Amino acid sequence: MVEKKGRPRRSAKQTRQILVAEGLRQLQEQGVQIGLDHITLESACAATDVPRSSSHSAWAIDDDFTPQALFQRTVLHAWLVTREDSMFATAAQEALGELYETSSDPSRGDVVRTAIQAAFREGFNTDARADGETGSYLSTDLAIRFAIASQPDHERDAEILGWLRDGEVSNREARIEDSYKPLGELLGMRPRPEFGERAYLLFGIAIAALVEGIGLRAAILPELELDQPLLAAAPGDVPSLLIGVCVEALVPAFFEPVDDDG
Repeated sequence: MVEKKGRPRRSAKQTRQILVAEGLRQLQEQGVQIGLDHITLESACAATDVPRSSSHSAWAIDDDFTPQALFQRTVLHAWLVTREDSMFATAAQEALGELYETSSDPSRGDVVRTAIQAAFREGFNTDARADGETGSYLSTDLAIRFAIASQPDHERDAEILGWLRDGEVSNREARIEDSYKPLGELLGMRPRPEFGERAYLLFGIAIAALVEGIGLRAAILPELELDQPLLAAAPGDVPSLLIGVCVEALVPAFFEPVDDDG
C-alpha cells in the first residue's frame, strides 16, 4: 500500500507509541471481552493517521507472535504496568479541600469518608463506556487482573504474570507515598508499633481487596447503587458509602493517633 502524501514519516517506535495509545483508549472505552480480539491494529489505524502497512511492519519484530498479537500484548503491558492512579488521590484531595472550606474542624470520620467517597466515585466515573453505565477504568483493571489470575497454572502466560506483578508492586508503592502517608498525616495518625512501616502495605492490600470486591459487585449489580451514599447521616455529617464505612473501620486496626506531645 502506498502511503498518502502529507502523512508524517515516523520510526517504528513512534508508530508503535501512537497505536498503543489508541489501543489503550479503545480498551478503556470498550472494556474487556474474552481475549483482546476487539483491540486490533486495524481499528487503531482507522482512528489514527497510521497506514496499515506501517502498523504491521512496526510490529514485525518477533517470530513467535504475529504483529496483531504483539500489538495486543503491548497494550496489555501498558495497562498493567503503567496504569495511572493519581486521579484517585487528586479527587480525594479536592474533596477534602471543599470539606475544609465548609467546616473548620471536621471529624476524623468525616475526613476519611469524604476522601474515600471521592476516590471511589472517580473510579466509576472516569472514561465511562459508550452506554453511559459503569466507568471502565476500574472495571477494566479488575477484569484484566481477575482473568489472568484465574488461569490454571499450566496455562498461565509467565510474561504477562510478570507484568501483573510489576504493575501491582509499582501501583501499591505509589499509592502508599501519594495517598496513605499524606492521609495519615492529615488525620494525625501513625502506624501501630506492632506493624511499623509495614502498616501502610497491609492497609493498602486490605483497601484494594475491599475496593475490588465491592467494585466488582457494583459493576454487575448496579441496582445496589454501591457508589451512592447508603447510610442516613445526621444533619451536617458527611454521608457514608459502604466502602467508606469499611475503610474507616480498618484505620484503627493499622494506625493509632499521634499523642499531642509526640
